[in-house]
Amino acid sequence: MAKDKNRKKEAENEKEASETEKETAAAEESEEEKKEEHVPAEKDEYKDKFIRLAADFDNFKKRSKTEKEGIYNLAVADTVAKFLPVIDDMERACAAAPEDSPLKKGVDQVAAKFASTLEQLGVTPIGEKGEKFDVSLHEAVMHCESDEFEEGSVIEVFQKGYKLGDKVVRYAKVKVN
Repeated sequence: MAKDKNRKKEAENEKEASETEKETAAAEESEEEKKEEHVPAEKDEYKDKFIRLAADFDNFKKRSKTEKEGIYNLAVADTVAKFLPVIDDMERACAAAPEDSPLKKGVDQVAAKFASTLEQLGVTPIGEKGEKFDVSLHEAVMHCESDEFEEGSVIEVFQKGYKLGDKVVRYAKVKVN
């Protein structure tokens, strides 16, 4: 009888152990299923974060490039503005020197180099005799009536203006009809 009791206990223990193993296996399977369900959602979340980060980085690159170009143009405009009085003095020296003077030829050559350098930098002169007066490009210093020019046009240019792209470095000082 004792042997039967031991066998029954062993059988019961084995049953309990197998049931426990089955429960553990079922629990592990349900955890794996939960993990498998969670993985695609987590994957989509990381993918979304990556796409947003890539877009933010692209926007940062574009913004940096625009700022860099703006700073460069501002620096060029400031530098050109500092040289404009020198260019004006050279033009006045050319106008005042006698025609056959070697000094005039030399100053003309230096002024031509300045003009070509400005052109290479993208700086263009503003203010030509006869062109239409534009408030965004010209500064009217004088106003007089003339039959030679039509109403609202530049009669005389006292000081040339310059612009870099769309930015005016110096307004042209003009006499307007």
